[in-house]
Amino acid sequence: MKKKMAALLLCACAMLGVAGCGDQAKPQGAVTQKVAEAPVKKDFQAVTDIKEGRKNVYAVVKAMDNGYWKEVIRGLKEGGEAANANVYVGGVVKDGNWEAQQELLKSLEGKSVDAVVLGAADSMRMAESAKALRDKNVPVVLVDTMLNTEDYDAAYMTNNLSAGAAVSQKMVELLKANGVSENDQIIVAMHVSNLASRTISERLDSTIANWYNVAPANWKIDAKYLINYGDDEIGEKLVYESLEKTPNLKGIIACNNSSTKDTLHALMKLGRKDIAVMGFDMSDITKEALANTDYHVATVKQNEYKMGYDAVQTALDVANGKTVSERNVDTGISVVD
Repeated sequence: MKKKMAALLLCACAMLGVAGCGDQAKPQGAVTQKVAEAPVKKDFQAVTDIKEGRKNVYAVVKAMDNGYWKEVIRGLKEGGEAANANVYVGGVVKDGNWEAQQELLKSLEGKSVDAVVLGAADSMRMAESAKALRDKNVPVVLVDTMLNTEDYDAAYMTNNLSAGAAVSQKMVELLKANGVSENDQIIVAMHVSNLASRTISERLDSTIANWYNVAPANWKIDAKYLINYGDDEIGEKLVYESLEKTPNLKGIIACNNSSTKDTLHALMKLGRKDIAVMGFDMSDITKEALANTDYHVATVKQNEYKMGYDAVQTALDVANGKTVSERNVDTGISVVD
């Protein structure tokens, strides 16, 4: 296992300049993502009662075992029940595993499919799959992540440009509350699961753009991102290495649920109360950190349940020939500390 982990980390370093793994590199809004392991997926299963004569909605999501996506799935289930539809959900275990998502969508051939809800693992590579569905007159509604295409009927997600602005402002507040002086020369790291998602790249770009408007000049964002490929062990290891190799590291901005969990697990194991954390979503470890006033932590709470609930209802509306009144819906955020 150790040899396998080392190989994965070396590969990540060579491709993307992960923190502590080589020369400084300029941040990029989108890069090709390398999936760390072979495809692992969960096939479609019904989340509602199945009844004859009802519309069939199939949803493909990412990181199915993740608490964030479990809430999306709960929204899909209850939205489908409220609309009197059959809802089936399948997805991948690791964020970024677009190959397995494509396999799931291909497996729908020959089935009675009235609409598809898609939480894409890769904004570019999944665009072709969305187009193929719509070419067959199957409505496609996006949740969480935008595609690099106009081949979709509606989208429900966080406005990640606005979220990035909120993240920058709150991190500055956390650092000051943690005793960091405006004259201190410090580094803030960025931790993500992958860079193939427009959700992540927009959060990164917006956070960085807003950072230099609100942060003191001596407070810099590290251009070498921590990229964990949806692997918790890699995520924690990257945090440990960053702490070791960056003595003036004072904050970590984790741009999605899994990265936030990995960051907090690592810091709380070490008792590193001197590191401020700005994260996303509300996992158990995040709740624990928020409740502990010794740590300076905040998180962006998204409306993932609403994403799933509204997406399945809109998918059914389109399948029934109705016109979508709003194509791109911002489901909103709140900052919790």
